[in-house]
Amino acid sequence: MSEELMTEIYNVFDPFDPPPPEAYVDCQKVRGDWNVLTELGRKITRNNTPTCQLYSGHRGVGKSTELLRLRQELVTQKYFVVYFSADSEDIDVEDTEYADILMACTKHLIKTINLEDKNLLKPLSSWLQKRAESLSTLLLTPLSFEGLSLEQQVLQVTKITATLKAQPDNRARIREEINTNAPSLLEVLNEFIDASKLALQKKGYKDLVLIVDNLDRIVEKQRSAEELTNYDEIFIKRHEQMRGLHCHAIYTVPLAMVYSDRCTQLQNNYNETDVLPMVMLQNEQGEKSDAGLAAFRSVIAKRIALAKLEEDSEIGKKLAKSLESSVFESAEILDRLCLMSGGHIRLFMKMIQKALDHTDNLPISKRAVNRAIADARDEYLDAIYENQWEILRKVDQSHQILNEQNNREYQRLLASRCLLEYRYRDEDENLKRWYVVHPLIKEMEKFKE
Repeated sequence: MSEELMTEIYNVFDPFDPPPPEAYVDCQKVRGDWNVLTELGRKITRNNTPTCQLYSGHRGVGKSTELLRLRQELVTQKYFVVYFSADSEDIDVEDTEYADILMACTKHLIKTINLEDKNLLKPLSSWLQKRAESLSTLLLTPLSFEGLSLEQQVLQVTKITATLKAQPDNRARIREEINTNAPSLLEVLNEFIDASKLALQKKGYKDLVLIVDNLDRIVEKQRSAEELTNYDEIFIKRHEQMRGLHCHAIYTVPLAMVYSDRCTQLQNNYNETDVLPMVMLQNEQGEKSDAGLAAFRSVIAKRIALAKLEEDSEIGKKLAKSLESSVFESAEILDRLCLMSGGHIRLFMKMIQKALDHTDNLPISKRAVNRAIADARDEYLDAIYENQWEILRKVDQSHQILNEQNNREYQRLLASRCLLEYRYRDEDENLKRWYVVHPLIKEMEKFKE
C-alpha cells in the first residue's frame, strides 16, 4: 500500500476539522434523541420574534459539526446566517470579556451581510467616529470612518477586534471605552440590523440569524475575590445585552457553567441551555450498544470513503466496504477502539491517527490500536488529582453525580471528560441521565486499586 494512500487516510481523520456534509453521521438515536434541527432550529423557524439560545457540550463532541449542519438547513430555508468561530481571530480565550464578544459580533455582522448600501452603516459609523480619537490612541493606529467605502469601514472595525486580541496591555482600557458606551453601541448596531433585515427581505430572506461558536473555549478568570468571574460578567451580568440583538442568536457557553449552581440563572435569563450529549456506546450495565457502535463504524467508513488517489479515485469507497478486514485486523480491534473513546468524537479521531502513526500498511493491527489507547490513557492520568480518585469510585458505583459540598470537583471531572454524561429517552419520553468514569481511566491500575 502506497505512502500516498496512508497520508490521504491519515488526513481524513483530522480531529479538528469538521467533516464535509457527505461524511456527516446522524447520531440522534444514541444521543438521547437530540437533533440540532429540532432543539435549536425550530425555536428560530417557529418564532416571530428574535430568540437567544445557549448551546453547550464537551469540547470535541461535535458541537461545531451540528451548528454547521443547522446553518446549512437554515440557509436552505432562506434564512441569512452569520456564523463565526470566536476563537479564530477575534478573541483571546485565555482572557475574554463581554466587550470582546460585542465587537466581534459587530465586525462579523457588517462584514458578512455586506450590502451594497453603505448608508446602512451610517449610525454605527457615526458612533465609532465619535470615539475614533480616544480609540486611535489606545489602538496605536489612526482610526477614521468618514468618506470610507463599506469595505474600508469593515477594516476599521477589524482593527479594534484585532487589537483586543493581540495587545493585552491596552485591552483593559479599550474594553472600558467600549463597556462605558455599550448601551449606545448596541442601539446603533440594532439600527444596522433592522435596516439590513429589511434589505434582506427584499432579496427573499425570511430573517437574520447570528451563530457565535467556540465561546465555550473561554477560560474562566477572576481578577479578585470580590469581582465576578468573566463567565458571570458575560453570560449573567450582561445577559440583557447578549439577548439584546434584534436577530436570532445562538451562543456556545462553557460546560462548566451548565454543570454548576449558575445553571438556574442561565435558565432564568435565556430559557433552557441545550447540551449536545455524548454518543452512547454502552448502557448503564456496561453492555455494548449496537446502535452506538454502528454509528462510530459509520463515522470511520464515511471518512475513509473520502480518500482518493489519482490512479484510483474510488479506493476510499472500496476500503469503506470492508472496515473489519481491510482497514482493521478484526471487528474486535475496531470495537475496542470505539469503546475506549467513550463516545467522544474528537478523541476517537485522535486515537485513529495515533494508531495510523504506528501502521506502515493497512490493516491497522491490534498492537497499533493498543498503543493509541495506552497513549490516550496516559494523558488522562495527568488530569486527575489525588483527591478525585474517591469521587470517580463513587460515580462508578452509583452512575450519578452526588450533591455534596465538593460538587465543584465533579464539575472539574466532567469538564475534563474524566466523567462522561449520557442521555436517553425512556418509553414515556422522559429524559434520563447517567454518568460513567471514562473507559480509559477504568483501565488504569490506580483506578482498579
